[in-house]
Amino acid sequence: MTDIKAKVTETARQVAPWKKGIPWGVVLIEGILLLALGTYMFFAKPSTLTILGWIIALALAAGGALSLYLVAQATDRTPSRQWTLVHGVVGLAAGGLVILLRLLGWLSADTAAIILGLGCLIYGGMGLYPLLDQKLVPLRRVSLIGATFFAILGVLLLLQAFGVGTLVTTVQIVTLLIVIAGIVLVFWSLMLRNSAQ
Repeated sequence: MTDIKAKVTETARQVAPWKKGIPWGVVLIEGILLLALGTYMFFAKPSTLTILGWIIALALAAGGALSLYLVAQATDRTPSRQWTLVHGVVGLAAGGLVILLRLLGWLSADTAAIILGLGCLIYGGMGLYPLLDQKLVPLRRVSLIGATFFAILGVLLLLQAFGVGTLVTTVQIVTLLIVIAGIVLVFWSLMLRNSAQ
């Protein structure tokens, strides 16, 4: 786990647009990709929610699978291991169920949103619980950001499924932020190019 985390962290540091000495072309590509994604999300509004649903389901299933992988690698029977096992099962079950049933066509988009909302809320809540339990201290640093994200996402999905249009507004804000980030990175890459010359 530490090796994987170290590799991911090092790769992210190498391509971070603010890293000193990064080639301006890499920043330009990052900016163009963000700008293209934001523009697509802006103009393809009906499919944006569908794509977002697939991404959330995949992220939930992947997070659950990663937790189960970590449990399989651990040999000791600690409360952290047991909690990670339950956490992983919840994430994999919710995300995997939605993916499977949507692929088979047995689940409507509204029902999928409710299942995803409940799954994200439970998965996120379970990730936040280690902040309160002293026996689960080793999980604290891992769980805070992801758990908060999934808990908020779960609330937004449930509100959207029950007719409170919060998710549409949130997607619009996220789309705008992605477009702005893309534009900023494109300009930053041009500034890096000029400073290199």
